[in-house]
Amino acid sequence: MKFFLHIIILLITFTLSVFPVKAESTYRQAVVYYNKACDECSIYINGELQEILQANQVELVRKDYINQRENRTELNKMNDSLEVPLELQSHLVTFIDEGKIILQGEPPGHVVEDLLSFQELPEKILIYSEEGEGDGYKAWAFAGPVQSYGANEPITTYLMWFQANQASFANSSIASTNRKLLPAVLLTGLVDGINPCAMAILLFFITFLFTIRKRRTAIARMGLVYIACVYIVYFLVGLGLLRATTLVQGHWLGQLGAALLILFGITNLLGAIFPKFPMRLEVPEIGKEGLKNWMYRATLPATIVLGTLMGLESFPCSGGPYVAILGLLGSQTNFWEGFGYLALYNLMFITPLIVILILALNPVMGSKIQAWERASSHKVRGITGGVMALIGLVLLIWVL
Repeated sequence: MKFFLHIIILLITFTLSVFPVKAESTYRQAVVYYNKACDECSIYINGELQEILQANQVELVRKDYINQRENRTELNKMNDSLEVPLELQSHLVTFIDEGKIILQGEPPGHVVEDLLSFQELPEKILIYSEEGEGDGYKAWAFAGPVQSYGANEPITTYLMWFQANQASFANSSIASTNRKLLPAVLLTGLVDGINPCAMAILLFFITFLFTIRKRRTAIARMGLVYIACVYIVYFLVGLGLLRATTLVQGHWLGQLGAALLILFGITNLLGAIFPKFPMRLEVPEIGKEGLKNWMYRATLPATIVLGTLMGLESFPCSGGPYVAILGLLGSQTNFWEGFGYLALYNLMFITPLIVILILALNPVMGSKIQAWERASSHKVRGITGGVMALIGLVLLIWVL
């Protein structure tokens, strides 16, 4: 019996020596997203980057996001899921080890080599080096401030600094910047909501419903439906524009939006000071006739159509602040963060309408508000225009 046991042990030992059990897989992969039409990108990928990756036994996967649009969607999702700030995104991106190492642009070769060889790294680390922004690079481990270094500076400089200061990083400076968006979104949404277009239509609608002897509860219900439709349509318009900004990301979006807000504000201000000023931000006359036709039907389905049309046609009247905030969200947030801010913006946008509806349910008060609106519409335009221009200037200085 012992003899057979010894034979079995010898056979197992021999088998293990001939067919060794493989240790944990060391397979590593780098996925690069690039524009195939970019000659410099192709030279870098097929030259320096490929050599470094091959030397470190890292497989290189190429994904062209121009000719294959699904790769662009995939790249956006990767940047969003890894919480890569827009200001640290490049047209050439390499994700190594499923995003543990993120190369934006063309970082110095020695930095990439060191990152691939180090055993202990932060949970995520991003290296940014864009042509035209100097010969150095930026390093960020998704906590604390972004650090800038010369091209010859080893990455160990940043890693040692990060290790020494990591405990003091309560919040990312970029994340705290995003939180500053909240007051800007709320204030701009409220100013946008104080516009004569939607307010005048709602007041006229409520007054008309009283004249045809509609009950107060019916008027309240139809008013809320009108406001809800304005909210939904205006939100969906903004959502579509916000989604479009993911294709053309960059700081210039926020700058363009702020500049447009200043332009819209000055236009409103000049229109209030000079009644004959040729440019006016208002609902077209054709649109007004269509709104009145649906208003006179005074039914709930007609109210839905009225609110929907008002949400669409008020954009020329009040779209300036909206475009500014959308540009700011496009340059400062990812899509889902922007989605939340957009919902808050539109909530502030309809707040004046809700207040007017509550006050106008009293026929006497409603008549006074309507008379005030007609007499003061130019002043309201002037004040809101001045506030718009001021907010736009503040935003422009902020995003520069």
